Amino acid sequence: MMKKLLLGLALVACVTTVKAQDAADKKIQAGLVAGFGLNFQQMGTKLMESNGVGNDLTIGANINFGLTETIGLSTGIEFDFETLKYKAPDNNSVYYYYRDENNTLVAEDDVALTDVLFQLKTRKQKPLYLSIPTMVTFRTNFIGYFRYYGKFGLRTSVLLSNSITDEGDRFDNGILLPATEGVTNSNMTAKGDMFFIKSAVGLAGGAEWNFIGSTCLLGEIGYYYGFTPLHNDRKNGEQYLFSLTDGFFSNQATQSQLMLKFSILF
Repeated sequence: MMKKLLLGLALVACVTTVKAQDAADKKIQAGLVAGFGLNFQQMGTKLMESNGVGNDLTIGANINFGLTETIGLSTGIEFDFETLKYKAPDNNSVYYYYRDENNTLVAEDDVALTDVLFQLKTRKQKPLYLSIPTMVTFRTNFIGYFRYYGKFGLRTSVLLSNSITDEGDRFDNGILLPATEGVTNSNMTAKGDMFFIKSAVGLAGGAEWNFIGSTCLLGEIGYYYGFTPLHNDRKNGEQYLFSLTDGFFSNQATQSQLMLKFSILF
């Protein structure tokens, strides 16, 4: 009986080792990634405020290069569908002019008599980014079907598109009275408002499950600290937002993200 038990345990250990070895021996793993993130805006101006936590939906493809058995390089192409949330401060009203026919914000030097005046209360911006992570990966050896890893590196994104949804009060005749209250301006555009590139330094950790052959399921959580601006600091005459006390200004913010990702690699 004892011999049969020892033989059974040896067979299980052998199968486990073979299964894990299929993935351990691969120098390149590639596959799909999906994730969800929380966005935190750190404001660089007192004329606008963050309005709570935003979100990020990520889909794309990743590739891992094994440099050694325990060190690798992780990269890929990811699309980030983000939401950023802002609001005007309680102690300072914020306004802008826009063209009603094409939902376009108008810069200071381009304001015309036919443009509509809008008092901004809250804003949601939905940028779409193409992101390229470049992360060094430190991995353990497989323990059974699992191995664990940490990542450190950069995540750089290029802006593809951006839409704005504002809530506030509308003044059709370009002056402050009378107002149409509780108006939602959807699918607004502001040319050059957002900086075309953003980059963040990140630290992540997770686990890899080799569940069949050389196919692995990975789950990780990471924190990314953004060090580039989200918005352009536009020149005088090219700014969109203004207050009655401070004149025209540009929104200013950087971003940090907490991200949960899952990927399947072959």
